[in-house]
Amino acid sequence: MKRTSLQRLFILPFAALLLCLAVSVGWFLYQAGQDATDALSQKVLADMMGGINSAINRQLFDASAALRVVAPDQSPDASGKKPTAIPFPANIGRLEERMWIASGLFPTVGGFICFAGADGHFVGIRRNAANEFRVRLRGAGEGPSQQYRSRGPATAMTLLETEEYEPREQSWYLNAVIRKKDAWSPLFVDAASNEPVLMLARPVYGADQVLLGVAARELSLRTLQEYLQAMPMDRNGVAYVAERNGDLVVSSNSDTAFTPYPDKRNPYIRNNIMDAASPFMRQSWQLVQTYLQRQQGGIPITDPANPSIVDSAKSRKLIIGSFVSQYGQIEVAMQLHRDAAGLEWITVLALPRSDFWGAINSSVYKSLYLGLLVILLALLFGYAILRWALRDIRKLTLAVRSIGSGRPFATLNIDRKDEIGELAESFQEMERHLRTDRLTSLLNRDSLIAQIEFRRRTDADPHLFRFAVLFVDLDKFKQVNDHYGHDEGDRVLIEVGWRLQNALRKEDEVARFGGDEFIVYLPGVGDEESALAISEKIYAVLNKPILMTNGEHCQVGASIGGALYPADGLDLETLLKVADKRMYSVKKFGGLTFSSDD
Repeated sequence: MKRTSLQRLFILPFAALLLCLAVSVGWFLYQAGQDATDALSQKVLADMMGGINSAINRQLFDASAALRVVAPDQSPDASGKKPTAIPFPANIGRLEERMWIASGLFPTVGGFICFAGADGHFVGIRRNAANEFRVRLRGAGEGPSQQYRSRGPATAMTLLETEEYEPREQSWYLNAVIRKKDAWSPLFVDAASNEPVLMLARPVYGADQVLLGVAARELSLRTLQEYLQAMPMDRNGVAYVAERNGDLVVSSNSDTAFTPYPDKRNPYIRNNIMDAASPFMRQSWQLVQTYLQRQQGGIPITDPANPSIVDSAKSRKLIIGSFVSQYGQIEVAMQLHRDAAGLEWITVLALPRSDFWGAINSSVYKSLYLGLLVILLALLFGYAILRWALRDIRKLTLAVRSIGSGRPFATLNIDRKDEIGELAESFQEMERHLRTDRLTSLLNRDSLIAQIEFRRRTDADPHLFRFAVLFVDLDKFKQVNDHYGHDEGDRVLIEVGWRLQNALRKEDEVARFGGDEFIVYLPGVGDEESALAISEKIYAVLNKPILMTNGEHCQVGASIGGALYPADGLDLETLLKVADKRMYSVKKFGGLTFSSDD
């Protein structure tokens, strides 16, 4: 009898204690899972939104930069500083030279750049392929225009057709003249490519402020459309860009900006988000509109021409709300793009929350059930299991936060075979995809920038912090793609990445910037002599022939531009621009990697 009483005395209090412990641990476990989910969802959405922003900014910057080559800035900038006066060409020959230069500096296939004079004359150049151009010319007055085929500047031209074309009646011309400054045209379907495009136009005035004409650069949305469609997301997720009034620009699904219409005068109808086939797009857009009406002045905004001016406190708050669908709760993130030329786009991401917290939520409940089962077996065993679960989930939360801060990702050391182990493996794989280039397995641009900024912030003596960056651009990669095909081109990029890694020191880093461009980070290198020695080594390695699948050898070569911190700039964006500029100088004129002669 006493034995039974003793059992009650020990078992009941311990059972109650363990039950309270299990409830407490379960609550903390759930909170840790929610924290990890929130941090992960913010990070993933921020990275995806950052990728979209970068894709938009690159295209808009290229259009603006190409336009400045033809018609340099005439108005003061935001600080009131007037640009150096560069006279506009007084004759067509000089104007054509500038346009050929712009086409060469920004060699986007399909890119169209033109100038329409106030007197009716017109010059337009469209790149159809690497060495294939269409040139449209028109004299002063109201006569027809002639379209020619050309292989490049200073080459013979073949007349293709003569057609009636009045540039002064085009929307891009009229917008620029009315605004008297840079202006974007409405989105329209280009007759040559049959794709949605828009034009950035700039009015050009003479010394007496008389209108000389309008220069314009066409922006194709194909690259942005392909980027959205290639984004890794759940089949129920969607990403899209729309104008403020809801008219669709591009999307990651089958919805397009225009729908064909059987009317010769108006063969296309503009599509609005509220008419989209995807219910996610319609519901997320309603949420965006409600948010915009409620949050005047507190919207995350980025200027494509000046991305550095974004308010970081606002831009961090990307998730604006959620709605419930048949697939569960859908997280919605947005960002507004606006520039001085009248652009006002809204980027929206709508992803199921289950993409972020499904595995965490499952592991939380299973760990809790395991803890309750362990209560019936042994106190120490159950306590150890719960601590184990909490410790590993805590590691995941800390790992997510470390990614957001740019800290180099450390191994989780979670050796488990259950859901948390699977989550850890999935997390590490996700981290690898976020930080590395999928093709070459090198670091991607954003990851390298984050690591450099982290090292700069955490350096023991910031005044002695030195490094160099090299901008490497392959010279003949386009020819490799054209001659051997894109699969062989991919093999060349992988080989180049491997050669770069083997040519560098252990502490150096190399990242793929995009296309056939690479960035090399040289920590501790603070003088041109050391950086030039490494550049020459890289140049020699990349000039060696590469064996192709068919047994032939090809030689891609490279142009390399460099910049030193802090001699050439105090922030990475400035250093990359300097290195990029010097690389193009090397490509065009030859010389040294660190030549300051622009």
